[in-house]
Parts: sequence; structure tokens; C-alpha cells
Amino acid sequence: MSINSIQTRATLIAAVLLLAACSRPVPTEEPIRAVKVVTVGLARMDSGAEFAGEVRARVESRLGFRVGGKIVRRQVELGQRVKTGQVLAQLDPLDYQLAAQAARAQVAAAVSSHELAASDFKRYQDLRERNFISAAELERREASLKAAQAQLAQAQAQSPAVKATRRPTPPWWPMWRVW
Repeated sequence: MSINSIQTRATLIAAVLLLAACSRPVPTEEPIRAVKVVTVGLARMDSGAEFAGEVRARVESRLGFRVGGKIVRRQVELGQRVKTGQVLAQLDPLDYQLAAQAARAQVAAAVSSHELAASDFKRYQDLRERNFISAAELERREASLKAAQAQLAQAQAQSPAVKATRRPTPPWWPMWRVW
């Protein structure tokens, strides 16, 4: 085969492909549309006013628990009148017991961490006095002790906050009353 015949064949194939690509697209059928038919005539016209709105009480109290939790029992229904001292709802005390337990564990961990950092600092202070360690290492241990002290102070500060959400636990606690 010569180069001319290859070029001729390639040109013919390209021309056939180009002509095939130029064909018109097949027209799509238009879908059938639904039509509403109305007969025109005389009829009685009702003119009424319609308004969208929301009915609310004139005086509305936004009430809620001081702490979050799952409501176990609801003593009153929506719109019901309540009196001072009446129990409205009761929360599941398990969440508060777990929070108090976690706070106690956090304080215990912080105390342990502080004691370890204090004993390390004392030991490294003795080693520094004998020139067995550098001053930089002693400073690192001192920084570690200060961090442990801060962590302990934070845990102790948060512990009363958890206890404050929990009063003495009579059988009705935690309930929400109207005061």
C-alpha cells in the first residue's frame, strides 16, 4: 500500500464520519397535557375572608428546667391552670448522678496528677541541687507542677457547679415546681 492510498482512505473515512455527525436529531414527541375545562355561566358568589394566624394566650410564661435532662413524668397538660408549689414535671435523676460521679472522678484524677507532679518537682529539685540535671529540666518540672495545680483548681471549681444542680435527693427530685 502506498502512502497516497492510505491518505485517500483516511480522508474518505473522515468525510463519512463528518457527514454522519451532521444528521438532524430525531424529534421527540410532545407529551399530552391535562386541561381543566370550565363552563362559563352565572352563579352565586360567596365572598368570605380567610386569614392565617396563630392563637396564643394573652399572658405566656416561658418556663424551663435550670438543667437539661430527660423528662420522666409530666404532671400537667398544655393550657392547664397551675398553682404555686404545684409539681409540673420530673426529670430523670440518672443524668445528674452520672455528672456528679464524673466530677468526683475528675477531681480525683486532678489530685493524683498534682501529687505526681509535686513529687517529681521535689525529686528534680534535689537532683538540681547536686548538679545532676540542668536548670531547664527543673523549669520543665515546675511548669508541669503549675499545670497540674491549675487542672486541680479547675476540677475543684467545677465540682460545686455540678453539685449545685443537684439538691438533696428526696423521692420527688428533680421536679419542677411553680414558685
